[in-house]
Amino acid sequence: MPRTADRRKKEATVFTVNEAAYAAGVPVKVVNQAIDRTHIRTREFLREDDRRNRGSRGVEASDVVYLRVHQVFAPEYRRKLYQSFRGKSLAQIPSRFQVGTIVLDLEQPICEVRERLQVLQRFKERVEVDPEVRAGEPVFSGTRIPVHAIARKIELGSSLEELREDYPRLDEGDFDLAVRYAKLYPRRGRPRTGGAGSLGRGTSP
Repeated sequence: MPRTADRRKKEATVFTVNEAAYAAGVPVKVVNQAIDRTHIRTREFLREDDRRNRGSRGVEASDVVYLRVHQVFAPEYRRKLYQSFRGKSLAQIPSRFQVGTIVLDLEQPICEVRERLQVLQRFKERVEVDPEVRAGEPVFSGTRIPVHAIARKIELGSSLEELREDYPRLDEGDFDLAVRYAKLYPRRGRPRTGGAGSLGRGTSP
């Protein structure tokens, strides 16, 4: 694999705090607390397609699974749990974890995390950020239609019929995606509403 392609593949496995919170189904503060208390390690965030996140704290898929299940364990067992996950891909994380007499079935949590990460991947495929297109505002790929503008129209009550008429290049799935995307990646300077663990409309992956 070419060096550049390998680096991009590695970067794609690192997630922002908000993304990790959504994928794990936990509040953003839980992720930040885990980082601040060194319960999980952070990675330098250098995703090429989103310069806004350069230098931000990022975590890997194994950290997301840990965040999804760690609260069912007593604090003294959590470090051992994390050590068994750390640095592994979702496919490498064992479906069962045992410490003492406690056995945790991880198959369902891993499946849930995988499905939510697929939603994040859909965002990356359908939304692009290009400094030469609307000054880097997120737009639907191949268009100049701002994602946040669509989400705002929906927030203000625009009907699906109106949106279809005004934006024939978008389909119904794009309108739902806009709402989810705006909640997870709010415009700079706009206060967040709710936690990243739930994306409101269409909260299931």
